Amino acid sequence: MKKVVFAGKWALISGASSGLGEEFARQLAHLGANLVLTARSEDKLRFFAEDLARVNGVSTHVVVADLGAAGGIRKLLDGVDALGVQVSHVVNNAGFGSTGAFAGSAAEHEARMVRVNSEAVMSITRHFLPGMLSRGEGGVIQVASTVAFQPTPFMATYGATKAFVMSFSLALAEEVRDSGVRVLAFCPGPVPTGFQRAAGIQKAGLVRIAKLEAPRVVRSALDAYDAGRLVMVPGAFNAVQTAAVRVLPRGVVLRATRWAMQGLGRT
Repeated sequence: MKKVVFAGKWALISGASSGLGEEFARQLAHLGANLVLTARSEDKLRFFAEDLARVNGVSTHVVVADLGAAGGIRKLLDGVDALGVQVSHVVNNAGFGSTGAFAGSAAEHEARMVRVNSEAVMSITRHFLPGMLSRGEGGVIQVASTVAFQPTPFMATYGATKAFVMSFSLALAEEVRDSGVRVLAFCPGPVPTGFQRAAGIQKAGLVRIAKLEAPRVVRSALDAYDAGRLVMVPGAFNAVQTAAVRVLPRGVVLRATRWAMQGLGRT
């Protein structure tokens, strides 16, 4: 597969105002990509987009949308279409999680998680993939998680949404094989962003062992995407962990995951 061309191409990044999305935007702008950034926080996003354009000499646009709200996904897609740009690369990064027993969770919060983490990934990919295939270039980086490899008690919905992203991405990667378009399922472990606080993860536990810094994580994703890889798990500890869950008995994996999650959050 040919090397990825970012310079002069348009990349759409969801969840671009913080965390990994912000770092994807920084690194892609440095590589010369023009950016369409989307998130809920308009002021911060516009300031960030203007700064990236000034520092890197690229073009940037902002489309503000809440992917978890009714009509939010459609608002994003219509907003990008109205810009009249040709999106070659998509980073489906927006997502959030929560900890705690599912029976005690807020139903709308869990449904919103499914919309952002899974439905938005599917809809955004469906919208832009045909154009990529017709041009024979570009692709999608789907930000999944190491929890995609096993059911996750006390993060049941979040784990299920990331398992969807993994399965969906691998299926698409096979569908588009030899087309010039690539699909990467990117599965980071803990990264110091706002995710852990928002998800209610209160204790470090194994997170301290597994965590990596955002610049390194994003660089590894872009390298894997350029190489045409299907799945990327950054970090030696995370790679060993995800390999182990594929060979250990399911009951052992579930009990170990339950123990780990009880040590991390509000259960």
